[in-house]
Amino acid sequence: MAKPTPLQFRNLLVAALAAAGFVWSVVVGMQWWVSAIVGCACVLSLASAYLNRPGAN
Repeated sequence: MAKPTPLQFRNLLVAALAAAGFVWSVVVGMQWWVSAIVGCACVLSLASAYLNRPGAN
């Protein structure tokens, strides 16, 4: 497996933090739209990490 690039590492870190924020927002009972925004941030960070993998054209 290839070593992740710094951009991928940053995106994966943001995705992990966003996932933790999503779980926290659901447990605390925040508004649904706050949880939706944080969930979208997680999905977009994961997609960015995938698209910025080495060898992707």
